[in-house]
Amino acid sequence: MPIVNVTEQLAMQILQDSEIYDLLKCKCEQCISDVLAMTLNRLPARYVTTDAGRVFVNVNYYLQPQLQSDIVTELTRSALQVANHPHHAQTSKAADTQ
Repeated sequence: MPIVNVTEQLAMQILQDSEIYDLLKCKCEQCISDVLAMTLNRLPARYVTTDAGRVFVNVNYYLQPQLQSDIVTELTRSALQVANHPHHAQTSKAADTQ
């Protein structure tokens, strides 16, 4: 199994399955990537190399409300920042919006 950042996987899952996604005016690949990169830069990485390690980190995520809160808080902060200041041209934003 390759080295995996479980925090990244959890952040992607939360972004896709939550109202945070709706905060984005544009849902193009660039904006989604910007939100995830900004979020992950503000959170500690949790790397694993085995399935057992992944299970351990996932269990801790569900048992520790503070970890959940930290991920949601940072995703929200990043989504609002990207929504207000996207990295792509305003003209291409309308074409990329889903």
